Amino acid sequence: MFAVSVVVLLVALGVANVAMYSRWHEVEDGVLWSARAEGVTASEVAAGTAAAAAGIERGDILLAVNGSPVQTPSDVVEYQHRGHAGTRLLYTLLRSGVRQPLELALAPAPRGNSIYFVLAAVGLFTLMVGASVRLRRPRDQATLHFFWLCVAFFGVFTFSFNGQFDRLDWAFYWGDATRPRAAPTAAAALHDGVSQRGRATNLERRTANDSTPSVIPVMYLPALPWARPG
Repeated sequence: MFAVSVVVLLVALGVANVAMYSRWHEVEDGVLWSARAEGVTASEVAAGTAAAAAGIERGDILLAVNGSPVQTPSDVVEYQHRGHAGTRLLYTLLRSGVRQPLELALAPAPRGNSIYFVLAAVGLFTLMVGASVRLRRPRDQATLHFFWLCVAFFGVFTFSFNGQFDRLDWAFYWGDATRPRAAPTAAAALHDGVSQRGRATNLERRTANDSTPSVIPVMYLPALPWARPG
């Protein structure tokens, strides 16, 4: 029942993550805002963006958005997250000691290809495989380790925060942030479980053709991207 409960919760979160990823698209002004001593400053202005079309230049200092003062670059991002494609914002800039109001329309931020949806499907399938193995052999300790390994890789493939940062997106953010440690830990747990089972089998059978230990190194292959020397 515990495994079923975990799977139901994770599947619901995974489906919600996929739905949010496909529905919500981050918008931006096309400026890399940096915090400097003089204030929030335009470090880079991408060509062909809303900011470039509005006339924002590198070195401009942003004083306010829609009449409200800004103190940090995150204040600007917060205004952008409140809007959507086409939302118009009024920037008050300081250029060469002169205040200048500029209005621009937010545009969708560039997004990569749709490989996320493929990875999310792989993650969901992996979770189902782990749950199936655990339910079929609930008394086998190795299947518990395998189940948690599948849960870890489910998080690796499926959880991806979008940038909206509401309560649900924060859950995806922390799931995404903790995944580098989850996969190696789960692999080590599976190693321990299979090693123990292999030793017990050897003690019982006393046979030299037991191939269980030979699969142990393979379990660590998916965790190699997060491995650190030493």
